[in-house]
Amino acid sequence: MVIAAVVAVAGLWYSSDQARDDRALAKEGQITDRYTAAVGNLGSDKTDVPLGGIYALQRIMQDSRRDHPTIANVLATYIRTHAAKPAPRSQDVTADIQAALTVLATRDPAHDGAFRPDLRDAKLDSVELGSESLVSPAALGGADLTGADLGSAFLSGANLRDANLSLAQMTYADLRRADLRDADLSSTFLDGADLPGANLSGADMTSTKLGEADLRGANLRGANLRGADLDDADLRGADLRGANLRFTSLRGTDLRGAKNVTTADSTYVNSGTRLP
Repeated sequence: MVIAAVVAVAGLWYSSDQARDDRALAKEGQITDRYTAAVGNLGSDKTDVPLGGIYALQRIMQDSRRDHPTIANVLATYIRTHAAKPAPRSQDVTADIQAALTVLATRDPAHDGAFRPDLRDAKLDSVELGSESLVSPAALGGADLTGADLGSAFLSGANLRDANLSLAQMTYADLRRADLRDADLSSTFLDGADLPGANLSGADMTSTKLGEADLRGANLRGANLRGADLDDADLRGADLRGANLRFTSLRGTDLRGAKNVTTADSTYVNSGTRLP
C-alpha cells in the first residue's frame, strides 16, 4: 500500500508538472502568434492598421519580459525607417510615428538588457514626448539620436542621460528639466531651445549652437562648452562649476546670478555680456 501511495503521489506530481509545462508552451505559442500578427500589421499601407500593430506590440512587451528587448528594437527600427524623410511642410510627425515613439519612450528600461534606442537621422520635428503628455519621463537614456531632427520637439523632463545627440537639429526644442547628464551634444543645434532647470552636468557641448537659448537655473557643472556659441543666451542662476569655457562665445549672454563662472582668456565677451 505504501508503494502504491508513493506511485500515486509521483503520478500527481508528474501530472501537475506536465500541466504547468503545457500551459507555458501554450502561452508562448499565443505570444508568438500575437507578435507575428502585430509585426505584419506594421507593413500595411492603411493608416490605422500600423497603429493597431504598434499597440499590440506594446501589450506583448508588457506581458512578456523576455520579448521586451526584441519588441523595443522593432519599434526603434520602424521609427528610424519610416521617419527617414521630413513630414510634409506644416505637418507634424505622422500618427504611427508618434505612437511608436510614445510606446518606446514609456517602456520599462529595466527590461532592456543590451538594447539601446537607435534613432539616428530620424525626422522627428515637433514630436510630443514631454512630461505634460506622458505619465513618466520619456525613457531615452543612452539613445543614439545622432543627426536626428528634433526641432521644436516637446521633451520636457525627458531622460536623455548618456544619449548621443551629436549634430542633432534641436532648435526651439522644449527641454525644461530634462536629464542630459553626460550626453553628447557636440555640434548640436539648440538655438532658441528652452532648457530651464535642465541637468547638463558632464555633457559634451563642444561647438554646440545655443544662441538665444534659455538656460536659467541649468546645471552645467563639468560641461565641456569649448567653442560653444551662447550668444544672447539666458544663463541666469545657472551653475557652471568646472565648466570648460575656452573659446566659448558669451556675447550678449546674461549670466546674472550664475554660480561658479570662471571665464578663460579665450572666452569671447562683449559690452552686452552681463557677468555675475
